[in-house]
Amino acid sequence: MTFSPKPTLRHKKSTSSSLTAAASALPPSLSSIIVNKYSMREDIKSFTISGMGCSASALAIDMAQNILKTHRNSNALILSTEILSTGWYPGKEQPMMVLNCLFRMGAAAILVTNKREAKKTAKYKLLYSLRSQRAFDDKGYYSAIREEDSDGVTGVTLRRDLLQVAGETLRANIAVLGSKFLPYTEMILYALSIFKKKYLNKSTEIYVPNFKRVVQHFCLPASGKPVIREIGKGLRLGEREMEPALMTLHRFGNQSSSSLWYELSYMEAKERVKR
Repeated sequence: MTFSPKPTLRHKKSTSSSLTAAASALPPSLSSIIVNKYSMREDIKSFTISGMGCSASALAIDMAQNILKTHRNSNALILSTEILSTGWYPGKEQPMMVLNCLFRMGAAAILVTNKREAKKTAKYKLLYSLRSQRAFDDKGYYSAIREEDSDGVTGVTLRRDLLQVAGETLRANIAVLGSKFLPYTEMILYALSIFKKKYLNKSTEIYVPNFKRVVQHFCLPASGKPVIREIGKGLRLGEREMEPALMTLHRFGNQSSSSLWYELSYMEAKERVKR
């Protein structure tokens, strides 16, 4: 996802037309709990996203964008959260204990709107939204999976292929996302490296475009230091660009899908995001 800064969005009395909540599975659904708590309209379109991990927040933004394309003058409220009760592992196998050490509770709420008056008051403007699918590949499918250990205790296993999957997913995004806003010189260098690797020298490394030429701020998945640094390496980022993700992980832990918004708040607090 790519955003550009806009003036601050103030809260208004108008109700939302869409509500999306991202969290682990629980009945009643988190979106139903919110609708009931605040007595929202009976025609509100509510969705609960579960089992998507750190990608749930980006997925929710993509959903909100598509919903607002067909509903004029509307709001979409997104609640991105992480809870520990359903994912806590009380067993003895060390690979499954990683999530107990990394994950923490956290939440963030985001209001997305297509109302005309928001052009002057919105804090950010959504420019692009892109999702890449890796579930067709067994390495991606099994890189993070909920399963039983040898004692029958349920937990989540993070496999060693996770870093490789993160790199492959990143490369899949580069070709599509880069064509949206990268300078022609970067796109040409990327295309030439692919041609050279395919037809001239298979050992040639694929050129990684310099995204820093057009993107000033990056919110990376706060899944762990190795993952952050692997993604940063894949995007040719420096310590300054990786700092929001690393500091969010250090201060708050991995809050799954809501970590993205903690990183954005970190950059705002550091006055790095300029209007």
